[in-house]
Amino acid sequence: MDSIQVVRLLDVLKVNSIRNASGVVPRSIIATGEDFKNVEQVLINSFQAPEFVVYSKTELVAQVPNDLQDAIITDVTVMSSALTLTERSIVEFTFGTRPKKARGILRLMQVFLRQLMRTPGTNIFHKRSGGGLLRRVGTVISDKAAADVAIAVNAAKQYVINVQTPERNIPPIERLLSAEISALTVDPSGTSLYVTVVLTSHSGQRGAATLLA
Repeated sequence: MDSIQVVRLLDVLKVNSIRNASGVVPRSIIATGEDFKNVEQVLINSFQAPEFVVYSKTELVAQVPNDLQDAIITDVTVMSSALTLTERSIVEFTFGTRPKKARGILRLMQVFLRQLMRTPGTNIFHKRSGGGLLRRVGTVISDKAAADVAIAVNAAKQYVINVQTPERNIPPIERLLSAEISALTVDPSGTSLYVTVVLTSHSGQRGAATLLA
C-alpha cells in the first residue's frame, strides 16, 4: 500500500561566505556557494528568509527576517530540492498543497521517521510504538542527549522491523534492515540537536537524513 508523502527532504548546500548586502532595504545578506541552481529555502540564524533571489550559480541574496534586523548573523543555511538522500539531506514534516505518494527508499524513510518521532503510548492500538524523539523538541539539551537519541533510534528500528517481518508484500527497498546514527551535534546555545540517521533497506540501498530537534 502506498502512503501520502508528509516528509520532505532537502539537501543542505555548502555556503562559502556571507556578507551584508550594502544599501539594500529591508536588510539582506549575500551568500556565496558552489551550486545554488535548485535552492528551495534559506534559513538565517534558523529563521526562514521571507524572500531570496538566486542571481548566479554561486551567489544569492536573501532578506533577513524582521526579528533579526538588528541581530548579528551567525549562520546561514541554504537548502536545495535536488535530493540526494545523503547526510546533507535535512527533514521537514509537511503536508503540501499537492499531496503525492511516497515510494521506495523515501517511503521507508517516512515510515521510520514517523516511528522515531512518535511519543510512546499515543497510539492506542500499539502502545509500545514510538521512539519518543518528539519529546526532545523545545527542551534544553542535557548531557545524556546522545544516549536518549540512541535509545529512540533503536526503539524505532526494532518496531519497524518487527511490524514488517510478517508482511510479505513489502518490496525489499521499503523493508528496513538497519538504522544507524552517523552524526549528532548540539548547537552552541544548547537548545537545538542535529541528528543524522542512515537507513539501509533489504535491497542494499541506503538513505540518510538530518533532523533538527
